[in-house]
Amino acid sequence: MQLSDRFLVGQLQLRGFTSRRVRTSAGHVHVLEAAGRGSLPPLLVLHGFSAAGHLYDGVMLRMRPHARRIVAPDMLGHGLSDMPAAGLCESACRSALLETIDRIVDEPCIVFGNSLGGAAALTLAIDRPEKVRGLFLVAPGGAPMDAAELGAFVDRFRLRTHDEALDFVDRLFAKPHPMRQVLAWGTRKQFGRPGLRDLLERVKPEDLLCPRELGRLRMPIQVVWGAADRILHPTHLDFFRRHLPAHAKLQVVEHYGHTPHMDHPEELHRRLLAFARLVHARTPQREVVTSPGVELSASAERPELPGISASVAP
Repeated sequence: MQLSDRFLVGQLQLRGFTSRRVRTSAGHVHVLEAAGRGSLPPLLVLHGFSAAGHLYDGVMLRMRPHARRIVAPDMLGHGLSDMPAAGLCESACRSALLETIDRIVDEPCIVFGNSLGGAAALTLAIDRPEKVRGLFLVAPGGAPMDAAELGAFVDRFRLRTHDEALDFVDRLFAKPHPMRQVLAWGTRKQFGRPGLRDLLERVKPEDLLCPRELGRLRMPIQVVWGAADRILHPTHLDFFRRHLPAHAKLQVVEHYGHTPHMDHPEELHRRLLAFARLVHARTPQREVVTSPGVELSASAERPELPGISASVAP
């Protein structure tokens, strides 16, 4: 799998990205980054479980003309980052990510987080609010579960057969992916890596997000959730609707699954770009132009994201 990762990283290097390794107390973390060509805040991309930064190239390449900088670390044990000899746990992943961001991020960023990366983005906003200018979360993970619920959730990731892997891949997308057989093979290989299995087996209810801490967040937040998401239970969406602060915007999109950056990259980019422009334009009396379907607005006194609503976006 690392040969594939190296090839894809190499393709991004040919397009102007640099690749480097950052030393942390838990191991080296691989980081992709590129100078942008725009004036919007830097974009920090946090990937999902078993993925890597380069798999979000559809987001990064589309945002590069608009942002000042693009940064995409591979979480510990993922992509080209080190796999600790003792295996992975939530605390090691969290520490390595925070240490990396402390080293490489020198101004507040728009943070894009998908799935596990969404939970990591929220954790970053709680632990390092000065690093976060805005949160754009796509199907974020981390909603609280009791031990029984968490056990059942983790069991979905134990792909014992190719058919189970196919079923999991089909749950990622709103419609069957044309490469589903290949994706199922790769997903089963990834999930079978000892370190990633450790991360799943070691997660505990207390490692999940704290509702009280979410309510204290002050930066702009937009959550995009796919109505066709079959990885996360609808109760997870309800958790974020109840516990994110009132200024957050939550948008449910009918035709999105769990990974719209893969099957709707251009449309998702328009939503992200509109959010980044709105965050950048938080000055009095300034008009904000949004892309179709994003439904963002600004007040005359201080542009804010509209509050959480139960509306479904087209």
